[in-house]
Amino acid sequence: MLIHYIQKPNFLLSKIIELKDFNYASTLFYHLPNPNDYAFNIMIRGFTTTWKKYSLSLQFYYEMRALGLKPNNFTYPFLFISCANLSALNHGVLAHSCVFKIGLDGDDHVSHSLITMYARCGELGCARKVFDEILMRDLVSWNSMISGYSKMGYARDAVEFFGRMREEGFAPDEMTMVTVLGSCGDLGDLGLGRWVEEFVVENKMELNSFMGSALIDMYGKCGDLVSARRVFDVMVKKDVVTWNAMITG
Repeated sequence: MLIHYIQKPNFLLSKIIELKDFNYASTLFYHLPNPNDYAFNIMIRGFTTTWKKYSLSLQFYYEMRALGLKPNNFTYPFLFISCANLSALNHGVLAHSCVFKIGLDGDDHVSHSLITMYARCGELGCARKVFDEILMRDLVSWNSMISGYSKMGYARDAVEFFGRMREEGFAPDEMTMVTVLGSCGDLGDLGLGRWVEEFVVENKMELNSFMGSALIDMYGKCGDLVSARRVFDVMVKKDVVTWNAMITG
């Protein structure tokens, strides 16, 4: 086959993944004479970020280990994100033990994805432990914790974590704002909710369906229907989620 005459098949594989051609990339991979850890990592990353085929990401991870190849800090971040999306806590915990054994528990990228995995699987104690051990936190790790607390019904913890994030100099993004608005609504914290809207306006963040619906829902839960209607009226593009938020409010 032509693959035997290609000098850098791994490079070609990465380019095909960038083109999002799943069938071609899979065919090329399975015709590699001896796929190495780099080739497996490319595919696992592609399954996770390009094609959202999270089950295949886990499958390739186990195939990689069965061949005697060693997953590394380029493998585990994508593996943990796949576990998070699959709510596959058992696989995530097993992989975490491997990370600890090979000394990758201090790698920031691995730790950030671990937080996401544990938080989305509802294991907030484990997520918090990993978070507290990170030396260089980023916005993703903060958002993962805030979102995890919010989704599990710990609205006050989510808001307190948001305050800590700002104290440490991290600027919130759209995901942060939407999550915090949900917690404000659950707590009936109208003051913080209004501050969030002011922040959105001052920083010229887009009032899209995602953000607008969160604001409307927050104002509705806090009993301020006048503000909810004001946000609804200024939104240029409204969808079913937006209308439902207004009707529910």
